Amino acid sequence: MEFQGNRCVTLAKEVSIHGVGLHSGVGTEVVLRPHAHQGVNAGGVVLRRGDGADGEFRITPEMVQTSPLCTLLRNSHDVTLSTVEHLLSALHALRVDSVIVEISGPEVPILDGSALPWVELIDKAGRVELETPRNWLKVEKSVVLDSEGRVLLATPDARSGMRVECVIDFPHPMIGRQEWKGIVDETTFRREIAPARTFVQERDIAAAQAAGLAKGGSLENAVVFGEDGTVKNPGGLRFPDEPVRHKVLDLIGDVYMAGRCVSGAFAVTAPGHVANNLLLRQMVGGHSIGTN
Repeated sequence: MEFQGNRCVTLAKEVSIHGVGLHSGVGTEVVLRPHAHQGVNAGGVVLRRGDGADGEFRITPEMVQTSPLCTLLRNSHDVTLSTVEHLLSALHALRVDSVIVEISGPEVPILDGSALPWVELIDKAGRVELETPRNWLKVEKSVVLDSEGRVLLATPDARSGMRVECVIDFPHPMIGRQEWKGIVDETTFRREIAPARTFVQERDIAAAQAAGLAKGGSLENAVVFGEDGTVKNPGGLRFPDEPVRHKVLDLIGDVYMAGRCVSGAFAVTAPGHVANNLLLRQMVGGHSIGTN
């Protein structure tokens, strides 16, 4: 059953999963809990650090900090939480807009590098509609971000939900120029977007590790495009154009930092976490990304 309507949705029961953070290398557990019961006002999307840090995050675009390799949040207590985008993407696409997410460490685990394990976890919990009307964030007027070769455009769309056209171009023979476009309903997300994994060019790994990142990275949770022009993962790609599909996955998660389901048409060229958030801030009347 798809939940594409105009009532808020929460989970039917509590579920959990354990994994390793892509950048921290720290093992963490994530628990998803229902946030409201039938007939009670829905509570929105709330992320919490469950490791003793003063870490509640009632997500807003302004929480996102400058970080090119993941979506990093900082709350009013100066507590951070990183790599939330794949989880948020699954929650957004499956229309779960009333949920408590408790993470036992500083980073949401990367799992297999896609949103598919999060979709499967949500399916395990089950979903129920609440009586509370869904508060869509609708693109009311065209908004454009044009910065350093990244061009992102959001325009109104009569339909509820997201329509996406995404173009990327990487100097690797197995990537090159790729384009994906479609309406992101639940069926499309499950089949065409959720399985797409995060990816990296082999030449960039050393720099990321020198910056203290990618400590938990492996061929089990990321696609690595080698300097010899091949894909290093033994199983190869899940889609011939897996990278552009993953960029769509990230966009769906990053705009969910609005804290509510988004409705509009998005045409994006060379999107990234920082650019996605800048576009979202323009959509909601915000400003540039803060660093503290």
